[in-house]
Amino acid sequence: MADIVKLLGAEVSVSAAIGNSSTVGSATLVRVYNSSGGVNVISVTDPTGIGTYGGVGSMTVVDGAVEYISKPSWYTIWGSGSFKATKVGFTN
Repeated sequence: MADIVKLLGAEVSVSAAIGNSSTVGSATLVRVYNSSGGVNVISVTDPTGIGTYGGVGSMTVVDGAVEYISKPSWYTIWGSGSFKATKVGFTN
């Protein structure tokens, strides 16, 4: 059986740059849609600097693509360009 995306919050617009980072409603799973009009580097950061996750991770997302990112609830997500983000879960 295929996984089904369960919406857990409203989609939000996240503007470019680390200063606009968001926890996306304290999400642990985030659906990212790259709406920037170009390639976008999406980063996850531990704002406390002490996380067991290693602190920072990033990935390149092509324009118009959707990716799912798992993170601790207090970690923030941001991009080199603007993007849409939604707090989600998976069910089947």
